[in-house]
Amino acid sequence: MTEPLIIDSDETLLLARRLAERLGTTPGDAVAQALRAYDEMPAAASALLRRRPPLRDQAALVAKILALGAAARAELPPGTNSDHSDLYDEDGLPR
Repeated sequence: MTEPLIIDSDETLLLARRLAERLGTTPGDAVAQALRAYDEMPAAASALLRRRPPLRDQAALVAKILALGAAARAELPPGTNSDHSDLYDEDGLPR
């Protein structure tokens, strides 16, 4: 006899039902397939998934990315730009 899995989270139950609908199966089978896929995932990938914080505040994330860009620009030598015209001829082909 198998031990029943009790899902007491409304969100988890909703996700299981959505996945089941997409897969055309029952919520229990969908959860089993998802767990099987996670179990077969390389250890490095599953470790990344465990460490990834949930994305709750996109504005804060964008602000952090922009701050990183500004910090990187500050480290560039004066006069640095993205003009690469010296690498191409008048037809746009590499020199």
